[in-house]
Amino acid sequence: MKKPSQSNWFSGLLALLFALLLFFNANASGSISNISGSNQVYDEMLYNIPVQVEYDQDKYFVSGYEETVNVHLSSANRIQLNLESNEDTRNFQVVADLTKTPLGTSEIQLRVKGLSTAVTAEIEPKTITVTVEKKVTKTFNVEAQIPESIEAEGYKIEKVAVSPKSVEITTGEETAKVIDRVVAPLSNVKQSVDAIKQTVNVQALDSKGQVLSIENPAPQVKVTVDLSLPSKEVGLTISPTGSPPSNVEHYTFNLSEQKVEIRGTKSVLDAINTLELPVDISNIKSSTKQTIKIPTNGEYIVTPEEVEVTINPVFTGTNTSFSETRGQSSVTAYSSQVLPTPVPSSEKINSSSSVSSTSSSTSTESTVENDIENGSSSTPEN
Repeated sequence: MKKPSQSNWFSGLLALLFALLLFFNANASGSISNISGSNQVYDEMLYNIPVQVEYDQDKYFVSGYEETVNVHLSSANRIQLNLESNEDTRNFQVVADLTKTPLGTSEIQLRVKGLSTAVTAEIEPKTITVTVEKKVTKTFNVEAQIPESIEAEGYKIEKVAVSPKSVEITTGEETAKVIDRVVAPLSNVKQSVDAIKQTVNVQALDSKGQVLSIENPAPQVKVTVDLSLPSKEVGLTISPTGSPPSNVEHYTFNLSEQKVEIRGTKSVLDAINTLELPVDISNIKSSTKQTIKIPTNGEYIVTPEEVEVTINPVFTGTNTSFSETRGQSSVTAYSSQVLPTPVPSSEKINSSSSVSSTSSSTSTESTVENDIENGSSSTPEN
């Protein structure tokens, strides 16, 4: 039979072994967790990263290559990856080393320079095609290149001025040999103007009109083109605004000009046959003159810019009209939007009689005029 002291000692030893087993098991689990966590990799795709071309810029001219590429970054260090992904904190560059590249066209391997060792990069595409030439500078005259839409819209080109008239073009030796002309391409005109004034970068073209590579930035010139806009005459129509007094049946309008000239592009002119002239008739109870500016929308120019309008009210139930027509070239009538007051039947009869009397009087006067033309000396009896 075992002594009690031996039993206690054995139990303590067994407890210690279990404690050690639990301790090592817990540490092992934590280590495995840390290892699995450290294996996580983060990715970032960067687009349009510029390619830095390394060569002797004093002696050579390089052209024909893609100026930007895409770069795929990956790292287990999220903070470092964010630093390289951000344009403001980025340390790496994509480089094409041409220091040992011969003249002519070659395919060059791209590499990443200055990237943190905690981050890996993959370039897409991995290579670029470049053309290396000896650098030359020549002087060329510049001509303005006017968009075809200018003449298509009916503009007539009166005068073209380019300043300076000639520029120095820096390019490759072989490219310079095929330059046919140097142009200043103008952009399209979006609204009616009588002159184009633009400052533009010049372009070098070959005999087929294809754009050639020259030093960037290209020289700039100022171009001024004087134009004659197509024009046409259009009529004016009155467009009353506001509310007339209740006793006014309608108005007559006397215009100082019946037609005006508009100038603009052909497509704009083709769409316009008349121009509306807004006339405010609010509270007008007697003959009133207004000087009204002819509205435009910026797509055309109108001459004259304003006209004089005499507004004559015609009152309900009468033939009374306050009219001042002296010095006016024409008269335009317009009924107001307010419906006239119904006329009593008795007044309608009187009105009809008045019309008949007027017709009879007109007929008599016509007869007298015919008798005079026929040599008759007869006059109506008193």
